[in-house]
Amino acid sequence: MTFSWKIPPWERHEDCTYSVVTLMDQGDGNFRFSAQGVRGDDAIEALADLLMTPGSLLGLVPSLPALIGVVVRRGIDIMWMAQPPLQVARDDRDRWQVAVADATDVTVFSPTEIRGLVSRLQSQYGRTS
Repeated sequence: MTFSWKIPPWERHEDCTYSVVTLMDQGDGNFRFSAQGVRGDDAIEALADLLMTPGSLLGLVPSLPALIGVVVRRGIDIMWMAQPPLQVARDDRDRWQVAVADATDVTVFSPTEIRGLVSRLQSQYGRTS
């Protein structure tokens, strides 16, 4: 499967257009997050930029069992990135669930979706990070 972009987002020389929050299982029912800005024209491109940026741990997704998910939001909002309005908890089947308050222009990617994109990126470009 090929991608529709002419220039991959991680190779573009442009300002960041999306905020992303990476959620990781910290153990004991707790989670931690990290936030940053990424480039892209849509949420998939933004996630691809995050995955393919040199040094990104997310390129190791198949061997990263602590990954809960990635939340992608259109626009750069420092306050949102510092305190993302997320509800993260395990459900009755012990699976992580992520809910976003005011989910306008927000996409939540599960580990399965992220692994799928990593696989597509590796197939197309032969590498991640």
